Amino acid sequence: MELTLTADWTIALDSASQPARLAAEELRAHLGLLGAPDLPVRSAAPGPRIALRHGPTGDGFMRAPDEHGLVVRGAGPRGLLYAVYDLLEALGCRWVAPGVAGTHYARHATVTLPNVAIADRPALAVRGLIIGHDHFLDEAEGWIIWAARNRLNTLFVHTTIHEPALGACRLAHWRARRRTLLPLLRERGLRVELGGHHLRDLLPRRLFRDEPTLFRHDGTRRTPDHNLCVSNPRALARLCETGAAFFRAYPEAEVYHLWPDDLRAGGWCHCPTCAALSPADQALTAANALAATLAGVRPDARVAYLAYHDTEGAAARVVPHPNLSLLFAPRTRSYAVGIAAPANATVAARLDAGAAAFGATDNQPRAQRPNVAVFEYYLDGILFKSSPPPLASVIAADMAHYRAAGVGAVHVLLTGDRPFAWAPVNAYLFARLAWTPGSSPTALIADYAAARAPACADLLTQAYGALEAAWQPALARDPALEPPARPTRARDPVAAPPADILDTIGEPRLTLERRLEAMRVAADHLTHGRAVWAEIFAAGAAAHLADERAEWELGALLLEFLRLRQQLYVLAARNASQTAITDALAEAQGALDALLAWATRHVPPNARAGHRLLRAAFQLQLDHIADRRLLAPWARLGLRARRAADLAKLLPWLIR
Repeated sequence: MELTLTADWTIALDSASQPARLAAEELRAHLGLLGAPDLPVRSAAPGPRIALRHGPTGDGFMRAPDEHGLVVRGAGPRGLLYAVYDLLEALGCRWVAPGVAGTHYARHATVTLPNVAIADRPALAVRGLIIGHDHFLDEAEGWIIWAARNRLNTLFVHTTIHEPALGACRLAHWRARRRTLLPLLRERGLRVELGGHHLRDLLPRRLFRDEPTLFRHDGTRRTPDHNLCVSNPRALARLCETGAAFFRAYPEAEVYHLWPDDLRAGGWCHCPTCAALSPADQALTAANALAATLAGVRPDARVAYLAYHDTEGAAARVVPHPNLSLLFAPRTRSYAVGIAAPANATVAARLDAGAAAFGATDNQPRAQRPNVAVFEYYLDGILFKSSPPPLASVIAADMAHYRAAGVGAVHVLLTGDRPFAWAPVNAYLFARLAWTPGSSPTALIADYAAARAPACADLLTQAYGALEAAWQPALARDPALEPPARPTRARDPVAAPPADILDTIGEPRLTLERRLEAMRVAADHLTHGRAVWAEIFAAGAAAHLADERAEWELGALLLEFLRLRQQLYVLAARNASQTAITDALAEAQGALDALLAWATRHVPPNARAGHRLLRAAFQLQLDHIADRRLLAPWARLGLRARRAADLAKLLPWLIR
């Protein structure tokens, strides 16, 4: 049958499901944008038609031509929606970023439907976007629409009740937004997960005065600072009572995240009973109690156990509750290579051990572990210093390994100190590769570039390739080496500056030297990338790529700062002369000033305080070298006074 659309065609749908009705409307609207006639949506069609059908549940789909036109069928209503988006992609639609600017249509004089049969289903059952800051929760409508169009099926709202809220959404803000966002999610059939580091919130700190034994023992005394005493039955009872109230207050979630404090170590109990339990065993004891409570309140939902920092290894003494799922968060890994590479071998081994502990059996195929999830960081503007680098090859390798390892769910954290001027390319890459891990990352970048800059797609592909290559030396790390820990009682951020994964001040001298040598090569990649961008703009693409170019340039400026900071660290480790260190410090300060100048142009006013706070860590790292090697005693005191005044100006803007 001829499949060129004319005015006598119909979109046939006989379903009351919200995602199915949306599928029909999205098909009608987008076909019109592609150049087809405005087709009616009816329950039955007297002539040629696109028949939309679905089964009870599932994300898979198929389509095939028949004697009446084209049949498009989803395993469930959401699968039908994905089938429609797949059909539209075959006709030239792309949604590479949220909003109109991220949408591409290849308009045709006539629209002819594909005359081939296809069937597809996702490799990973749960594919989630984690909204991890109020900035992104404010923009959530666009992200939700984009996520569904790229076949993600879960929105995980990562929340906190603490100030300043730098890496999570305020729980109160979710309450204010959910009335608007939940209908949008339901219309697309998207799952909801909710929560964050809330374990300590479930045991109110005000109880410490009357019942100190509910709280952890730090080896010397009881303290209300972190987590709880998991061997105290009353502590667990209070935890479960408050947890049940949380579950009832947020019935929209299918998975609840009530994690321990975000600490590398030191947040668990050392009382005589708890001392025999590892951090993982203590965390699992608390999570089991909450899972048992949830089973009585919401038997259709689950609680997530977070394997992260000191709980990343499997528990030795405690068995997970059946209503508990594993969430593995490999934040300390190397992002220069995939999770299965030798550099990340210890991390991959801990994931395997955790998955085995959470119900994998000889009779259960690895591909069917819905209770094993991974929390990834490809869009994390905090880990990546406000500028997530392109990670095409890494994401592809990761998704292939996670599928092979039997992971059932992968989520990616969208957070940072500011809203992005342009969404990182990693968002599109993650969505596509979570569905089909075997896809070529090179082809996906090319597909992205063709949608963004059809006239110079090869050049845009080269620009991203140059930036990805330039980032490699900065990202390479040994997961066994934690970033330098700030002393618990430190009150002097100049003497002990804050440090995270990409801060290398604590590395051995030989490692510092080798990294610096590798980072010098990155300058060549950046030079090439900037030359490519100049060609793109010379071709007339400046208007709609300006924000994307700005985000690329931020990644380049950040790498230049990291290289010059590395040079300063190396000279300090060599005990170089004051003149050499002074010159290197001036170069690094100039690179930091360039980052701050970028922020003045591109960071909106409501995000500037948070952005400046994280950039202040860079300043303190430079101050640390000046303090140790260059300044007289009176100048050191003046430096501390200035930095304290800078922080005092920022804090009122961060707490609300």
